[in-house]
Amino acid sequence: MLKFLKGVVAGSGTGLKDLPYNIGEPYGSAWGSWIHYRGTSKDDGSLVSIFSLSGSNAQDGHLAAGRNGVKRLRTVRHPNILSFLHSTEAETFDGSSTKHTIYIVTEPVMPLSEKIKELGLEGTQRDEYYAMGLRQIAKAVSFLNNDCKLVHGNVCVASVVVTPTLDWKLHAFDVLSEFDGNNETSTVPVLQFEWLVGTQYKPMELVKSDWVAVRKSPPWAIDSWGLGKSSNLHTSQCLFVFVV
Repeated sequence: MLKFLKGVVAGSGTGLKDLPYNIGEPYGSAWGSWIHYRGTSKDDGSLVSIFSLSGSNAQDGHLAAGRNGVKRLRTVRHPNILSFLHSTEAETFDGSSTKHTIYIVTEPVMPLSEKIKELGLEGTQRDEYYAMGLRQIAKAVSFLNNDCKLVHGNVCVASVVVTPTLDWKLHAFDVLSEFDGNNETSTVPVLQFEWLVGTQYKPMELVKSDWVAVRKSPPWAIDSWGLGKSSNLHTSQCLFVFVV
């Protein structure tokens, strides 16, 4: 099973030596345990983003969720969802210890929180930009919930990134799930890895582990909570309230 999962993640590469991209400096923030790096293509120097997630054990829960995120990001395409380019999984050895790392390469983006600080928008200009971005994320969530019958399960400020053209895109698909409310024995990622998601972004049923109520809910119930939950993002110039 592990070999199969690695095959799904690795794509055309089997390790870091096969990664056709240069890893640059990291950003100061990323979702969960991922690290978000600036990067460039070894072929033509074009800009990319590279996300890495490491663990000492290949069976680590973070890595298991990360593999789900890779698979989902690769197959789900939408203008408001981060565009996947490449992925691989590498093993590195340091004396007697082994480190397993997943790498995802995407179009170039910047963490939303850092882009907000960089832009320093104020007043009407700020409000209009936030409204535009929130509409874009709402479209991504609607596509997942209504068209794909998927639950993102992790809609929050950290799961949003910004392109060079200032468009907002949704990513962080580690707990993305096909949610079958009729299957009481289902162990989909949104239930299996719910501990990865901040409490403030979970509806009360998920916080209380009320799986019966969660399974009876429509696909959009969990993500509506995350999208509509007020989450204060402080910058030196403004207070951004992430609400719809």
